Amino acid sequence: MKKKTPVGIVLIFMIILSGAAIAFSAEPQDLERLVLKAREGNPLVSAAEERVIQAEGALQEAGAKMGPKFGAGIAAIWPKDRFMPIEGIPLGFGNVYIAAAGFVQTIYAGGSLSASREAAKLARDAAVAEKERVSQTVANSVRIAYYNWKRASAKKMVAAEALKLAGDHLGRAERLFRSGLVARGDVLRSKVAVADAELALIRADNAVSISGTALENAVGSPTEISEAGVRYPEYVPSKEALTGTESNIKTAYENRMEIRMYDLMSRRAAKVARAAEGLLLPQIIAAGGLINSGDEFFPSGNEEMILSLMARWTIFDSGEASAKTKQAKAQAREFLHLMDDMKNRIRMEVTGAELDLRSSLSRREVARRQVSESEEDYRIAVRRYEEQVGTNLEMLDARLALTKSRTEEIDALYDVLIAEANLIYSLVK
Repeated sequence: MKKKTPVGIVLIFMIILSGAAIAFSAEPQDLERLVLKAREGNPLVSAAEERVIQAEGALQEAGAKMGPKFGAGIAAIWPKDRFMPIEGIPLGFGNVYIAAAGFVQTIYAGGSLSASREAAKLARDAAVAEKERVSQTVANSVRIAYYNWKRASAKKMVAAEALKLAGDHLGRAERLFRSGLVARGDVLRSKVAVADAELALIRADNAVSISGTALENAVGSPTEISEAGVRYPEYVPSKEALTGTESNIKTAYENRMEIRMYDLMSRRAAKVARAAEGLLLPQIIAAGGLINSGDEFFPSGNEEMILSLMARWTIFDSGEASAKTKQAKAQAREFLHLMDDMKNRIRMEVTGAELDLRSSLSRREVARRQVSESEEDYRIAVRRYEEQVGTNLEMLDARLALTKSRTEEIDALYDVLIAEANLIYSLVK
């Protein structure tokens, strides 16, 4: 009988050569490069930057309202009756031209203008804090997507190894069948096992492609990396992973941008309330200008300097300023309540991330022991089958157990890395 090459081996080489999946590299430089690329070009970060620019524009606008306004203008009057008297214009002028230049300056506005400027500055600072948190969120999303992609790549290699083992066993069963030592059922069951392994490898390859797309989406642009094989990264616990829970929670309270944002927005609302209160206080405005008029364009020779000082006091506004003040003060208190709620959520996030990390570390230790034991069990099952003291079913079960234990080890490892990334993200490190 002509010896056949197991079909699983062919499929392995087809997938490896296809390059369908994006790259895997255990080097941390790749991850940091992707994080930096996302911080610079992710649409969410760019949108947050635009909000900062808007807030800076609002701050400039609020500051401009406190400064003087300068202007100039010219007007012309062509009366039907050239000798019709016009107030302020000597009799005998025909067509009349008037030119003027002047300024207006608010001297006192009850503190409303300065309060509005301070409110705009606090809003700008809140926008900067929001941008920083958005950048941190994008970076953490990239890390998680990267680890999930590496997880999928590692599982693909496990699936490829499982297919190779299934193909080896099929060849072993065929040799024993040709020697008359086993029944044809062993060969058929081995072929079914190869087909199952092929399907598992196809699914694993598709998972790599999907996770690669998710990584590109997290980065916000093509990742520009190529597949280069898999090797498991060594996990070294970070300082945060070794620090106590209460210390980490305290660090999070001090560093989280959300708490800073709520504090800034509460203070801003208080300034808005102060600006509204100032509307009921006296307003003092100074104005001045130089006016010239004559019957020629551009008039000259009749310059007149004008200076004026105006005081205005809104005594009753039907409660409009009071209503604005009430709204702003309520909003300030609202942000303080939201800040308290955020502290509760931060405590939950930090505690949850630490528990996930501990659980994943425990699972990893068990999985590593399980892999060692299942490898030995598979070696013994192969030897027993070759010596005809073990059954084909025992052989298949041992291979499935080995594949499962290797998959569990991969899941545990990348769950550790993701849990630590979430812990560091919750602390804003």
